[in-house]
Amino acid sequence: MAIIPLTVNGKRIETTVPPEMTLLRFLRDDLRLTGPKNGCGTNHCGACMVLVNGKATKSCLLKVGKLRDAEIVTIEGLSEPGPLHPIQAAFLAAGAVQCGFCTPGMIIATKALLDAKPGLTEAEIRQGLKGNICRCTGYVKIIDAVKLATRWSEHPEEMEIALVGSYGESVIDLDGVAKVQGSLRFADDLYLSEMLHAKVLWSAHPHALIEGLDTTIAEDVPGVVRILTAADVPGCNGFGPLAQDQPVLCGERVRFVGDAVALVLAETAAAAAAARDLIKVVYEPLAGVFSPQDALAADAPKVHSAGNVCKHLLHTVGDVDEGLAQSHLVVEGHFETPFVEHAYLEPESGVAYWDGDVLNLMVPTQFPFELKTQLAKVLGVPEETVRVQTTPLGGSFGSKIDAIVEPLIALGAYITRRVVKLTLTREESLRRSVKRHPYSMDYRVGLARDGKLIAVDARLLSDTGAYTNLGPRVIDQACIFSCGPYEVPNLRVEGWAVHTNNVNASAFRGFGINQAAIAIESLLDEAAHSLDLDPFELRFNNALKEGSTTAAGEILRRSVAIKETITAARDALEEELPHIKKMATPGKRLGIGVAAGFKNVGAGKGKVDDAGAIFTLLPGGKVQLRASAVDMGQGIRTTLVQIARQVLPLPEDNLELITGDTALTPKHGGAVAERQTLISGNAVLEAAKRFRTELLQAATTVLDAPTEELEVLPTGVVHLRTENHLSWEELERAVRERGEEVVAEFVYVAPTTLALADVEGRKRIPPEEYRNYPAYAYTTQVAAVEVDPKTGEVRLLKVLAAHDVGRAINPQKIEGQIEGSCHMAQGYALSEEYPVEQGMPKARTYRDLHVPTIMDAPPVRTLIVEKPDSTGPLGAKGISEVATVPLTPAILNAIHDAVGVRIHDLPATPDKILSGMEHRSRSAGG
Repeated sequence: MAIIPLTVNGKRIETTVPPEMTLLRFLRDDLRLTGPKNGCGTNHCGACMVLVNGKATKSCLLKVGKLRDAEIVTIEGLSEPGPLHPIQAAFLAAGAVQCGFCTPGMIIATKALLDAKPGLTEAEIRQGLKGNICRCTGYVKIIDAVKLATRWSEHPEEMEIALVGSYGESVIDLDGVAKVQGSLRFADDLYLSEMLHAKVLWSAHPHALIEGLDTTIAEDVPGVVRILTAADVPGCNGFGPLAQDQPVLCGERVRFVGDAVALVLAETAAAAAAARDLIKVVYEPLAGVFSPQDALAADAPKVHSAGNVCKHLLHTVGDVDEGLAQSHLVVEGHFETPFVEHAYLEPESGVAYWDGDVLNLMVPTQFPFELKTQLAKVLGVPEETVRVQTTPLGGSFGSKIDAIVEPLIALGAYITRRVVKLTLTREESLRRSVKRHPYSMDYRVGLARDGKLIAVDARLLSDTGAYTNLGPRVIDQACIFSCGPYEVPNLRVEGWAVHTNNVNASAFRGFGINQAAIAIESLLDEAAHSLDLDPFELRFNNALKEGSTTAAGEILRRSVAIKETITAARDALEEELPHIKKMATPGKRLGIGVAAGFKNVGAGKGKVDDAGAIFTLLPGGKVQLRASAVDMGQGIRTTLVQIARQVLPLPEDNLELITGDTALTPKHGGAVAERQTLISGNAVLEAAKRFRTELLQAATTVLDAPTEELEVLPTGVVHLRTENHLSWEELERAVRERGEEVVAEFVYVAPTTLALADVEGRKRIPPEEYRNYPAYAYTTQVAAVEVDPKTGEVRLLKVLAAHDVGRAINPQKIEGQIEGSCHMAQGYALSEEYPVEQGMPKARTYRDLHVPTIMDAPPVRTLIVEKPDSTGPLGAKGISEVATVPLTPAILNAIHDAVGVRIHDLPATPDKILSGMEHRSRSAGG
């Protein structure tokens, strides 16, 4: 132990620390400066960035012992809690903040960059921030923010931020100030008194029987309070959103390396880790299933006693064989997509504690109410004794629908009656969390000479991993959208989701549609080339419209905007093409690709799509809104407030919003299926209308005037004829004195939907009433790439993204979602995969994921298409997922346009492209 003098945020301190303590752990655990985050623990992501003697430095591996007399500045030291530094203000104004987890590190890196050289080129900005990862934004607005910060640092008088606004205005994120100042509390930022630290012993094998488990030596480690095993689970030893088939703690058998075998609870994290490593487990390894093809073999080992098929479905329309026989052209292909990690910056974390007789969990979940139900079953307690409070999500993209740490901390707190905290390392997160499903797909597509689609024959096989999770719904959705946004008179689609001993797969942004889009959009591009048709024209002539029937049999009635997006994208390309050609590097080959897509808005498929909102006038005159919603960076909290202010002209500081709390907000179906703008937004809109009526009714008695002579203003209620004014505080006091309160509630339930496989349900209703989802969002995207013919390297030069949004609530938020989605789709096309060999993951660090960085981010031009949907609040609908769908095949099509190579096996790595070019050259020569 050594005494280390240093200065932190201007305060001189002397500290005695163990030699192995890192600066990040010292700042967070000892000083409670939680702005710097632990996103990776291996010096890759930059979330832990601080200034050390004025230099941007990653703190997760830096030892405190090396910092004698150093000056440390964290995000908390950049500005006072009130005023914003120009960089912080610029990040807000430019829309460079989404989930906020990476934001403190990004701002600190920007501070060092601008201090070193104020006038930066875009290339220098990219170079200076290449050590900081953002999974949400796509970097476009981060670059904009740095440019704006440069201006505002020199001219602070120009600083201006739109804090409030109603429909159609680009206001800043509701929680944005806390995000840029590092004060927003994520789960791992919570430090409660007398807190136990948890560590998990994971399975050492992808498939094995547990023959023995000995915790004796581990229990003797000083500080260990309890070691839990399967025998300690009081209720159902299983969890999952559809089937509770994943054990909380495995007692007899493990089915993948993310299975938990034992849970150590100790006074310190170090003690818990030491004890975990001393637990002895005797395994009997079993033969495993490591590919979906092997899973279907008659002699395959059974992952579960019921077999390996998790879901199988077959859907037919018309006569596919006859349609293919009549086709002028049949294009076909076999496509493979890999496991992909969500790669959010926030590793899974959570805290569980008792509050009286209620077990509370503070966790970053997309599914608070579903999680509550699962945990009550695990613990064998009534649901009302479990409360889930959603902490801010540092990214999710679907993964945090599934429980990861929550059953473990709930069990730990239940057994010990103590506060329990568990935060996974990045390596543990990669091992435990769900992934995007790998798909093996075979497609045949038949077309007439004029390019009209005649038939599609598709087979989709997905690897859903060891447990059910949302695998059945993902394959169902992939089949529903298997033909893209096009009319197809003859269709046969068959889908399987099968169990293996690989890592778990479940929801990921796009929810199965992305994989199907790669196949259908690649083949349509091939068809356009073969038929000598413009790829835009081919898509336009086959596109869905009002009155069209989808591949699943739903007759579309409103807001079908795919043709509008195709036209917008085509027009934008004509305008941009001269500039794109100038962007290309001499010696590289330019390629242009297009693809279209659509996606459901709302969970649908027979699931009740509901949400509620409650407005209350509080003492002091503040208005409280409790709404069914979870914000994971997409900005739904901001959106809901904008919707509310469309009805209620509330001032900036007069609205308190509560979301994601099962004890305070109405029950709902979680943050899935880009549903919240439509479902939760409708609830807020209608509740706001009712609340306005209640306000006026309450004011009639006090002002002695009929409601038609009253008006709601930002300052309260006014009598238009006499101009007598009643403030919010005065109104609330007057109502309270009568023993009443002003409150209004509304629960919105979307129209009834049916699953594709619900044949009996379809028989009970007329065809025109059948629907799979509440609404749909449509998009067309264009990718411009350059390919180096010598190396196979691909650079994405520009993206044009035309998106149907129904009606735009917050244009800047829409742009941010689209830019981030495009960046994610770029990674899916070119670099990302989560390799698994014989059930063992090969990726152990964030760097192993090959996520694109700011150096790879292209400019994105967003083309907002407004075709209001009567189902949505004032015509709006969600777009947070659909933007990931078409860009991946658009990039693949652009690669073909550049070098004549079609990639059917993702990702399109340089080696695959070079191999394709060599094969093409040999074929041409032969």
